[in-house]
Amino acid sequence: MSIQNRVETGDSAVHYDSSPTLFQLLLDKNMNYSSGIYMTGKEDLDQAQILKMDRVAEICGFQAGQTLLDMGCGWSGPARYFAEHYQMNVIGYTLSDVQRDFAMKKAEERGIADRLDIRVCSVLDADLEPESIDHVIFFESIIHMWEKLDLFRLCHRALKPSGMLFVQESNYDRNSNTDKFREDRGFQLVDEVFGNTATMVSTGEMIRLMEEAEFLPCYSENISNHYKRTLEQWCDRIDQYREEMSAAEPGFFPGFRKYMMMALATYRLEGTVCHMTAGQKTPNTWALRTKLKP
Repeated sequence: MSIQNRVETGDSAVHYDSSPTLFQLLLDKNMNYSSGIYMTGKEDLDQAQILKMDRVAEICGFQAGQTLLDMGCGWSGPARYFAEHYQMNVIGYTLSDVQRDFAMKKAEERGIADRLDIRVCSVLDADLEPESIDHVIFFESIIHMWEKLDLFRLCHRALKPSGMLFVQESNYDRNSNTDKFREDRGFQLVDEVFGNTATMVSTGEMIRLMEEAEFLPCYSENISNHYKRTLEQWCDRIDQYREEMSAAEPGFFPGFRKYMMMALATYRLEGTVCHMTAGQKTPNTWALRTKLKP
């Protein structure tokens, strides 16, 4: 995940410039900071994240040699996975030099640095040629970006006619509850720790914004139970590695644990939901791949 614009000078920037050690203790081996997919419910974090990335690849129809744009690429786990396992050329945007350096070092170790281009830049300043990108993904990053419509329009211009936009994001259960959520003290505490979660919208609003940017929504799936399970596993690891996290960056742990526990609570109460949503730039005979399971 990355954070944009109004958040750039806020405390949440520290969240992503923190020691990679913190997130290596928290996340799967690939460093995916988004929901996994649990086909049986018994998967560990590593298995769940691989299942999610392969599922996204099927939904979008990733092919070797295509160009993928990861908007808010964070620690670049998905970017590196798609470059390595799907032989895609991946461009990622982050606001963090720490994240870029970590990502490119890992890419060099895996021999895929020539297929990975991580840029430290606000996504709204992305320098992209029209119709130069095959796919765009937002993996739980657009929640921190205020200018969603402008971003979707930028993606629409950059995508080829056959291009796909894919968004996996936490959303309000309904847009009418937006003010209630923002007035809640627990929600405000999460926002203080994590930054700009007040820009969250409902799934319906996300789809409306896609449509206003001239995308044709073609797929939406509620994966809230999968994200709840991911959060549970993250919280378990936070407690398991309490001492190591505290040593890696003193003062970071208490607020981070509070954020994670509150995020899990909102999913357990079903006030927050997570959807995977995709849109086409133009009608291009998109069809759900037969290997996908409900």
